Amino acid sequence: MFYWLAAETGLRAGELCALSLSDVELDRLTVVHSVWHGRIGSPKTDNARRTIALSPERAELIWEQVYRQKKAGHNLLFSTGSGRPWDAGLVLKRKLHPLLDSLGISRGAFHAFRHFNASLLSSLRIPLKVIQDRLGHSSVGVLALDVYMHPAWEENMEAAMLAGERIQKAVNSVSLTAVKEEGPPTQKSEALEAA
Repeated sequence: MFYWLAAETGLRAGELCALSLSDVELDRLTVVHSVWHGRIGSPKTDNARRTIALSPERAELIWEQVYRQKKAGHNLLFSTGSGRPWDAGLVLKRKLHPLLDSLGISRGAFHAFRHFNASLLSSLRIPLKVIQDRLGHSSVGVLALDVYMHPAWEENMEAAMLAGERIQKAVNSVSLTAVKEEGPPTQKSEALEAA
């Protein structure tokens, strides 16, 4: 779910690692903190403090994660067994890189999810100002966009819905292809799907 959320929202890895349960609402996430080397602090910039709409597909998974974290007595959406925030560098090294290696995909970093998200939203014809707002960027270098345009919440919601649908469609397509080529799911493929 961490990777899927990174792909749909374009949040920085440190922002994802710092999400507290109180930052999660039914259809949105609010970014107010970031984690750097296991310590919670302020986001990168003032514009990084933002609220991002979630697709219905992600909202359900996030609420399952919220339930698990509350049950464990933790306050963060993603945490270690002791409740401390994840260190994105360790997650990259211990989880993402081995997963990419097992799938035969070239290694990348979490920032690739931000590039993917911006490209996906652009391909869906989401207005540049909405993309800028969702990514938490301060400017695009165009006065009219940076000063005079303010995206409506409905545009943020539409971006989330379209991105969620497109990602879900791609995942379903890959899953169906894998089943046709490899047969029914195995324990290993189920574990990869859960990751």
